[in-house]
This record gives sequence, structure tokens and C-alpha cells, in this order.
Amino acid sequence: MNQKMKIIFGVIVLSIALGWKLYQEWDQHQIPQSDGFIARMEEGLFTEKFTPVKTRGAGLELLEGCRLITGRNSDGDSFHVKHEKGENQFRLYFVDTPESEYKEYGGGENNGDRLDEQGKYFNGMGRDDVAKVGKDAKTFVLNLLKEERFKVLTKWEDVVRPGREYCFVILNWEGREIYLHELLVAQGLVRVHTWGADLPEGRGWRQQREYLEKWEKEVARAGIGAWGFASEDDTKTNQEGRASERKGK
Repeated sequence: MNQKMKIIFGVIVLSIALGWKLYQEWDQHQIPQSDGFIARMEEGLFTEKFTPVKTRGAGLELLEGCRLITGRNSDGDSFHVKHEKGENQFRLYFVDTPESEYKEYGGGENNGDRLDEQGKYFNGMGRDDVAKVGKDAKTFVLNLLKEERFKVLTKWEDVVRPGREYCFVILNWEGREIYLHELLVAQGLVRVHTWGADLPEGRGWRQQREYLEKWEKEVARAGIGAWGFASEDDTKTNQEGRASERKGK
């Protein structure tokens, strides 16, 4: 290889290395940094409560070897995923993470009412604190999914309109496979809210919702996640109020 070719080859290698470094920095910046003040679930806590994972039944299709595509329409309960059949935007069954920031849209619309609704659920939290929890949930989930491949179970049910489908996500946690929506309840980073589905070879969707709501009460009493912002009395009053509302429907 002559001197000219060595120089050209060196420039190409250097350009590739620089491009990869810039991509990694950009990719990492798609995941916000946690403020670090929200209480996490202690290791080993609630271990016995996680539902044994099954992957067959209930009309769900299993997608293996899934990979998070960061920076593309991803937050704590929704993510853009590359899988064996292509790419899809998925949203978790059963749970809703708070908005991670106040946003204004065209036509004078904004997400203020949604932040207020989520704050009311978590015992009257203000918008700023709701957004902090939402940001923390987004950071927690995206970092988890970015670490390794995971599994998705889906019926390909649309969320409001085509292009975004409901799912269960299965990942490794403390040496075992668990459902992500249950982990987020245990971490106090979500409200039990939105569409549900039967678990494969497990609880029906009503039983699973009730199971999550009971679990959530334990999390609230422990002051984990968003529930750490409120007193125990406020938490009890809020949960009793929601139970009364459900009975009235």
C-alpha cells in the first residue's frame, strides 16, 4: 500500500470512529438524566408478587429479540421497537406514566389538563412534580430497554388509531423474566390506567387490573416513586375515593 492509499485509509477509519462516537453521544442524549430524588424500590422487595411469565395463549403473538430505537417517540410507557418482523410503536397495557414535561401544541392546545389529571391521581401533585416523575419514569424504562434485547407480546390492537399498538413487554430483572408493567407499578412510576388484556395462561384482564391496584396500595404505603410525594393519609383518602368512583360506575 503506497503512502497516498495509507493516508486515505487512515482518514476513512478516523471518520468512521468519529461518526460512531458522535452517534453514541447523540443516542445517549435521547434518554434524559434522572434528577435522582425519587425513591426506588429496594432490591428484592415484592419479589414474590411478580407474575410468572408465560408467552403462549390469550391471542398474543410473541416477538423475540426486540431492540429499543431511542430518540423516536419513546417515553415511559411507549417506545419505538425494532423486532423480527419490522419496526413498531408499542404502548404498554394497563399503565400510564406521567407526562415528562409541559407541552404546547398547534391551535393553542397543551397537555396541562393531562398533567393535572395525573397529579390528582398521585394525591394532588403539582405539574412540576408530575413532570419530574414522568421524566424519571422515561429515564428508568429507556435505560432498561436499551441495555439488552427483550420480548414483546401483542395482539396488534391499535391505540386510538393505527400505527401504535398495545403490548406486554418481558425483560430480565434481578435474574428472572418479569412483565414491565408490573415493575413500573412496583416502582411507583405509573398509574393503573388505560386498556388491559388477559395474561397468557394467567389472570383475565379484570383480575389483573385488581391485582395491580392492590399492589399499588402497598407501593403507596411504602412511599415509593411518585407516592413518596404524599403523606400516608392523603394516599389512603385518594385510593378510597377512586374505589368509590369505580363502584358508582
